[in-house]
Amino acid sequence: MQQQIVYWLSRMLTRFLNLRGLRLRKAKSLHFVTVNGQRFKRLQFADSAIARDIERNLEVFQADDIFPRLATCYEHEIWVDFIEGERPRQVTEQVVRQVAAFYTTIYTKHPTLTDTTQTAFPARLAQDLRFLHQVGVLSDSLYAQLQRVVEQLAPPRVWTGFDYTDPVLKNFILSHENGRLYAIDVEGIADNQLIGMGTTKASVRWLGEFRPLFYTHLAELGAPDFQSYLPFVELCFLAKWTKRNFFEGKKKKIDPGLFERFCKRC
Repeated sequence: MQQQIVYWLSRMLTRFLNLRGLRLRKAKSLHFVTVNGQRFKRLQFADSAIARDIERNLEVFQADDIFPRLATCYEHEIWVDFIEGERPRQVTEQVVRQVAAFYTTIYTKHPTLTDTTQTAFPARLAQDLRFLHQVGVLSDSLYAQLQRVVEQLAPPRVWTGFDYTDPVLKNFILSHENGRLYAIDVEGIADNQLIGMGTTKASVRWLGEFRPLFYTHLAELGAPDFQSYLPFVELCFLAKWTKRNFFEGKKKKIDPGLFERFCKRC
């Protein structure tokens, strides 16, 4: 009964957001252009600051060759090389190992071990959970339990640094030229992140039975040890992701039941 109520409430709120024009949408445009036989991906954003941030992040990883090469950044535009290749058609051990190697490169780029209380992540988690309770996604009981659980899950220190925030399979390309795996959604590079959040999204979206292999390989390759407090990272991701899905009107992805497993720690 509770899940049915949440479902119908979510539907009504989604309709309200759409009718009022409050549904959040990315302010960007994407085009593919050809100049003297060379193809490029052209991204236009609402703010030049976004373009500059992407430019800076691409320059940080230029030598690692895991993202398309930056062609230019001009005001609110970013141009990057178009990579000829194929998206992974299915999840295989090879793909999982390649994505683990990709994330190891991301996570070993200047990570910092920081006192958790000196970061913004506990406050952001509290804010996200509070919002989900306010709009009816989390019941009074579930919200109260999660508040207690957070105190148990939060580690003394966390690894912060770069992350790749949108690791859905369609955002990876296997290059025809060299067989390397590239992440083509350059907006997904982010600094000052709670390391591990990106892998959590991959786990939710497509890792499935390959999840143990992925995290084992990640550790073997030398990624920072966020796995010792992975449930905290997972809860931070789930709260943020669910709130975003709410604002984007993706009601099918809103599932309060995903939070219940954390309450078994109470």
